[in-house]
Amino acid sequence: MVARFFFLCLMIFSEGALAAYGMRTFSSEYKPVANSVVQVTNMPRVRSQDSFGICYAFAASVLYDEANCAAKNVADCSAVPDQEKVSPLDMARFSVKVDGGQDSTDRFNYEGLREGGVAALALYNSLEVQMNAKESCAPFDQVVSKTKDPVEAQKIEMAMWKRFQDSYEAYKRKTRDCVECGLEYARDKAQELKDNFKLKATNQEILQAFAQESYAKFLDKMLVPEECWDFKNSLSLKGSWRLGIYPENNEKTNYDKMLAKVKEVLSQKRPLAISFCTQEPLQAKNQKACAEAKDTVGNIVGAGHEVVIKGYRRVCNAKNKCYDALQVQNSWGESWQNANDDGWIDAKELLDRTFYEGQSLTWLQKH
Repeated sequence: MVARFFFLCLMIFSEGALAAYGMRTFSSEYKPVANSVVQVTNMPRVRSQDSFGICYAFAASVLYDEANCAAKNVADCSAVPDQEKVSPLDMARFSVKVDGGQDSTDRFNYEGLREGGVAALALYNSLEVQMNAKESCAPFDQVVSKTKDPVEAQKIEMAMWKRFQDSYEAYKRKTRDCVECGLEYARDKAQELKDNFKLKATNQEILQAFAQESYAKFLDKMLVPEECWDFKNSLSLKGSWRLGIYPENNEKTNYDKMLAKVKEVLSQKRPLAISFCTQEPLQAKNQKACAEAKDTVGNIVGAGHEVVIKGYRRVCNAKNKCYDALQVQNSWGESWQNANDDGWIDAKELLDRTFYEGQSLTWLQKH
């Protein structure tokens, strides 16, 4: 069973963000060494998690969609329509451990959309259930601002998330004092949210969301309509797949071994998800310390992140100084990819930030 420490996914929305966050690019003086490139080129299109901290669900969705493209021999995976792609919003429900007495193959036992999670666990449970909502049924566009200015868009989206949470908490307070008052508030607020946002859920589903026992389940009801549970609105992986994990929990590893594993998997035309610490500057010594790192006034200064590795190459300059480079597909969107050499970054910097802990790498491989 997959089990890793849960940590909040770092969200970077502003195109002006300069910190490397463990993903340092090389200057133009470094050129690829001939015949050193190992790459998975037919990938799903780059997407952005925007202001919702579910990088793990986006990484898991990229691996899921790429595997389906490979199994179906899709010529251009980046052009696959939404009705044939998995919903990252729905994928977020699967990064939970099912209680021992519950059926891990029953989709109804996975409820709630949470920030922070692990791609390996989400994929493991998704494979158990074999049923994910399609992007066309639970689109991420519901919670994305169309404003072109990224800074302004982030403000709008953060205000939206605050409005969602404030509305849910206000309902809970009102219901404690007066059940009828709470119901009246929920009816009015459900209509308001439906009118002001691009929610696909019906007014009745949004009203039912207020009655959920947690904010995570409230978001689930609001953003993943019940119709997404129907067979026609869901999909599964074609063929037989299993989860690859490296290193195993008790396995000792280091940079050379982990890089060799990455190159081995890439040579089999399989991309990998990697979880790492984005603390800048890096002071944490393990993933748990990264997730718990705060400054002197209590602000979080450490966070985890997950991206997908899709390529390797060796780069050297004219003085024959050489480095290993990995190409990542990051859920910070196309603007990040374009500004960072299409995701080609320093392999040592990235892998060191995994602290070489168990299950840092995840991939899907055929049985």
